[in-house]
Amino acid sequence: MSSVMPENPEASADGSRFSRPTASHSHGHRLFHILIPWATTAGVVFAWYVATATGTPGFFPSPQQVVAAAGDLNAEGLLWPSIGVSLARVGAGLAMGILVAVPTGLLAGSSRLGYIFLDKPAHMLRAIPFNALSPLLIIAVGIGEGMKVTLIAIGVFGPLYVNLRDGVRAIDPKLLEFARAYHLRRRTVFTQILLRGTLPSFMTGLRFGLTVAWIALVTCETVNSQNGLGYILARSQQFSRTDQMVLCIVAYAVLGLVSEGLVGLLERVALPWKK
Repeated sequence: MSSVMPENPEASADGSRFSRPTASHSHGHRLFHILIPWATTAGVVFAWYVATATGTPGFFPSPQQVVAAAGDLNAEGLLWPSIGVSLARVGAGLAMGILVAVPTGLLAGSSRLGYIFLDKPAHMLRAIPFNALSPLLIIAVGIGEGMKVTLIAIGVFGPLYVNLRDGVRAIDPKLLEFARAYHLRRRTVFTQILLRGTLPSFMTGLRFGLTVAWIALVTCETVNSQNGLGYILARSQQFSRTDQMVLCIVAYAVLGLVSEGLVGLLERVALPWKK
């Protein structure tokens, strides 16, 4: 007795059809998710253009005026060096904050004694507005780069510490029981369970820490600074250059977006199992 095969191999037993995702469909879906956020951003810029074109002249600068202000600062030789200095300060403060927050958070999360000795001082430091520390830091280390980097590091420390501490405490206890049962070495437990288990929390803390770093940068660069985006912002406020003020705000937004993209790339590399 011969069996009759359906003409369409994609037909199911009850006669219904289902479509398999093709490569072009997957590519189009991915392209859609990439372009839509940029389309909404372009919509915001267009709304800004329309609002300034129909609003009161001179009250708020138009996108064309902001672009012209960027050209003026570039011709003055101030724009790109200031962006470079601000990036260097954020990078140095972020590195210092990570160096302090990682061991502190791991100890407070994994050790009862570490929690007792470290958690309350860390929370008190996190609760203090970091801009309130700037006068004290100026007296302690001066108005140079040390004060600026330290202030950024203090701002970065809080989010990283809390996320790392909670990340360690959220590790499944069964994994530690498994490690004890099989007498795994301490190095293996530290690298394969502790560090890998806290990586998602670390990435979350890093995102929040970067946001705080850019906020702290504005605080420290507007205090007795001769370069950086904060210096341009303070100078433009002094001379009522709203076009340069908005340019600095846009620069902060773009740099924050770039740093977020870099963290997302690092997360995809460090956490390949996380979709």
